[in-house]
Order: sequence, then structure tokens, then C-alpha cells
Amino acid sequence: MKKASLCLVITLLSLGASGQALPRWNYPCKPGTPCWNALTSVAERQNACQITGIDLSTLSTEELLLITMEHPFFRSYVAHDSPLEGLAFALEGFNGFLEFQKRPEAMKALCDVYFSEDFSKVETMPDSAEMGAYSLKWIGVELIMSDERLLNQMSSLEKVDFLKRLHLQLLVKQRYRDVFGGISDGTSAYIFDKVMHSMGIEILEDEFEPDTIRPFQNRLILRPAEPLALLLNKFDEYVKNN
Repeated sequence: MKKASLCLVITLLSLGASGQALPRWNYPCKPGTPCWNALTSVAERQNACQITGIDLSTLSTEELLLITMEHPFFRSYVAHDSPLEGLAFALEGFNGFLEFQKRPEAMKALCDVYFSEDFSKVETMPDSAEMGAYSLKWIGVELIMSDERLLNQMSSLEKVDFLKRLHLQLLVKQRYRDVFGGISDGTSAYIFDKVMHSMGIEILEDEFEPDTIRPFQNRLILRPAEPLALLLNKFDEYVKNN
């Protein structure tokens, strides 16, 4: 996608985003402000999003995550063919996220924030714009959660409990499929596959040729649909049997 178009998508998504209470730092330059409007490129706006005037080491890991979730570019991954690559581009060089990734308790903070969220609150939202921004934010959190380095901060027993809790959240999201969409199923299935791999269990490799599953495993591209359907079924079976 061209940079000019990407800027427009980012601005629209951010303007439609539902608010969340922020910790000790907020973005002074963001969509809707004169500062943001004066910037003319994605690179300039990315630079304007850096955390300044505060020692990053004084921010808790959870604060860093919450700040990252409110990054003006956070939801812009939807403008890319690969949501993984889109989020990596959106947060490229962002000092708050880089600091978050360094923390040994990063995955714990992700779980604390993500699993405390009640996705059924979409029922109370007034319009589709707020619902869409809400779903994109939490799917973005799942994309962060899928990082193998973060998943490996958990022990094998913790991973089993993690998958059970992830599955419960997936079931709630599936009740609101018109809000969360297919990317929600895909991201949950992608995380499940990553965790299985980390425990030495290969699911897709036993059923499909490498060329079929590579786009999904490497880039979270949901074409074709068969690997996704298999993973979701296996995810259901895994939770029932553990």
C-alpha cells in the first residue's frame, strides 16, 4: 500500500478508536492534533510517536504494553496483506515497544491485560466504528502475543494453561464474529500452532505440503482456508483433552 494511503487509513482508524485510560505517558502528537496534521510522511509520524521526557526504565511492563496499544499506528496492520508484517512496520523503532520486548515478564503482562478483558463489551458500543477499532486493538495484542520469544517465557505447564485461557477468549470472540472477523480466528489459530511447535508438536506439517502452509506459518496469510479450519478443530480437541 502506498504511504499516502497508509497515512489515511491510520488516521481514520485512530479517530474511530475507543478510548482506554492511559498510564503515566500519552501521545502528545496524534491524529486530530495540529502537530500530527503538520507532518507529511509516515516516517515523520513514527518519529513523533516516540516516548520522550521520561526514563523508560521507570515504566512498568504493563504500562509499556498499554502505551503501545494506544500507539497511533497500532491498528494500521490491517492495511497490509500480512498482519504480522503490518504490525512490525507500525511499531518499527518505537522505543516503548522495544523496551517492552526486553522485559522478562513481558508475556505475563500480556496475559494479565488480555485475559482480563471481557470481549462481550462490544454489545454496549454505540456503532460499528467503535466496535471495529476495539477488535483491531485486541487482535493487535494477539499478534504481539504470537512472538515465539515471548511465548518461550512460559514453562510447558504455563503454556497448557495459557492455551485453555486463549481458547475461552476465542469462544467469546466467535459469538461476535461480525465484529472480530476471520482474522480473529486466524490469529488465535496461529498462536496455537506456535505454542504446539514450541512443545515439539507439528500439526499442519502432517496434513499439508510446505507450500500450502508456509504463507500462514510465516506471514499469517489466511489463504487457503483448510489449514485454519484444521487448526481450530485441533485447538478445540486439545482443550477438551487437557
